[in-house]
Amino acid sequence: MNETLPSEQHNAAERAVPPHPEHASDAESARQANPASSPFASKPAWEGKEAVPVNLVLEGGAMRGQFTAGVLDYFLEHGLFCDQVIGVSAGALNGYCYVSGEIGRTCFLNMKYCNDPRYLSMKSFVHTGNACGREFAFHEVPEKLDPFDFQAFANSPITLTAVSSDLELGEADYHAVRDLGRDADLPYLIASSSMPLVSQIVEVDGKKLLDGGTCDSVPITYSLLTGRKKHIVVLTQDATYEKGPNKLMPVLSQMYADFPHYLERLRYRHVEYNRTYRQVARMHEAGEVFAIQPQCPVEVHSMEHDQDKLLDLYAQGYAEAARTWDDLQEYLAK
Repeated sequence: MNETLPSEQHNAAERAVPPHPEHASDAESARQANPASSPFASKPAWEGKEAVPVNLVLEGGAMRGQFTAGVLDYFLEHGLFCDQVIGVSAGALNGYCYVSGEIGRTCFLNMKYCNDPRYLSMKSFVHTGNACGREFAFHEVPEKLDPFDFQAFANSPITLTAVSSDLELGEADYHAVRDLGRDADLPYLIASSSMPLVSQIVEVDGKKLLDGGTCDSVPITYSLLTGRKKHIVVLTQDATYEKGPNKLMPVLSQMYADFPHYLERLRYRHVEYNRTYRQVARMHEAGEVFAIQPQCPVEVHSMEHDQDKLLDLYAQGYAEAARTWDDLQEYLAK
């Protein structure tokens, strides 16, 4: 299995990546305390390279995003830089590491913190109201513990659109994430990955938002509406998967009683989800999009704590990107 993993994931960089200006002092202190704390290359993978006019559509799925992490690391290693990423939930989190060009970052963080209750756990939900610990995952980790390359994100030739669900409208919200400051676009990235029932509602720009998976799990229609001719879709379930009705609808109905349009989307999400998977499969067969997905059922749970399972799913994604690489190049060349 290890032969499929990118070498960058195992070698610490000589120094941590540059911080966002407003977090410079905290990140610099972290580097001085542990100058080899970052395992990522000192420059973004896209530096000196050209991005191509292709939309990269990324499904969510919490820790199932390890599959996507493997696919994207292969892309970065082999010089495929799609200039527009449209990500939902964990897809948006994978996307922002792809934008910054940090090979191995998503997998590294999921492996390192999967057993830390501050990262993604029901214990975090009990203590903070959010299963995904917002202060820890979106501030302490990228600003101090494992500094994120905010400058590379800002300068990247790749742009990210984060997909959330607008509770009042019952419709998907698509927001271009350009500035990861607390008072800028970061709330949209947090909202996109805020799972219903185990996350607090994100209020930003007069909107009430949660995880985008409810209203647009696989935003292929939005991608098509941008007018782009090429679309790569990364799914996190295999072709045999079929989503069933949400067994927690009685609880959801009480929790979100003030948002009837959102409840309607929750109630029928499985119908839309399965229809979209069928649509993507048909379009892939017709050569209209290029889809990459697991070849067998995914056994990783949303809040998976088994590092072996997480590493295996990452390796599956990396291997699947390698297996389909020639076909993908043929699709892009048409």
